[in-house]
Amino acid sequence: MKNILLLLPPRRGWGWLLGLVLLLAGAAPAWAQYPTSTTPNPLGAGTGLNAPPIVRPDTSTVRKLSKKEKRSQAAADSAKRTERLFGLHLTRPEKAGILALVPGTGQIYNHKYWKLPLVYGMVGGLGYWVSYQVRYYGYYKFANNLRPTSTKTVAQQINDAKDYEISDKDGVRTALAAAVAANPNVTLNGLIFYRRNLDLSILISGLGFGLQILDAVVDAHLHDFDVSDNLSLNWQPVLLPVPGQLVPAPGLGLTLRTK
Repeated sequence: MKNILLLLPPRRGWGWLLGLVLLLAGAAPAWAQYPTSTTPNPLGAGTGLNAPPIVRPDTSTVRKLSKKEKRSQAAADSAKRTERLFGLHLTRPEKAGILALVPGTGQIYNHKYWKLPLVYGMVGGLGYWVSYQVRYYGYYKFANNLRPTSTKTVAQQINDAKDYEISDKDGVRTALAAAVAANPNVTLNGLIFYRRNLDLSILISGLGFGLQILDAVVDAHLHDFDVSDNLSLNWQPVLLPVPGQLVPAPGLGLTLRTK
């Protein structure tokens, strides 16, 4: 027994040795939770340290509105629908947008009569541009489909065309026949040119039509906007007294009127 006691460390070192043993014993269960390359994975391949994180489904739910809140929202929405059109309750911007489907009607509804010449001028100009491209595209399409025969050339067939096929107004038929006689590729080049212009004219006309609808809707939104001098919040430059000085300093004064 005496020899065994001599192999043990002195009593003064027992404290740190015991603490080290307890620390290792407490960390062992935690280390056992982490899989290693030599530890078999019960979940199968792809679930070790290099496995992608598992995305859990979102279990949060959106709070449903109570019946009282739904009634309050419905009442607030109904209060805005002060206009009627074809038996329907609409807001003022909605009614202006529907009426603007007929160009100029939305501006009349908003009492912006000074905009009518602009609207009708835009619609008339764009409409004439589209009709011009459609007419000449039809002329060149008809001429491009012609082929020389044993008795008549393409230029002669253009001269013999009827008015609804190629109109002779302003010498269009004669000029086209002369151009084709000089260069047979005129019909194909003209067909491509007027087809491109037709697409462009339709696109710009659609934008112009949408612009006058947008103008009517914006005017209806701003119908009740207060732009008078009697606003709730006014500002004006003022001279503010400075403590300890005789000369006031320039500043900005804000006046808030509660209604």
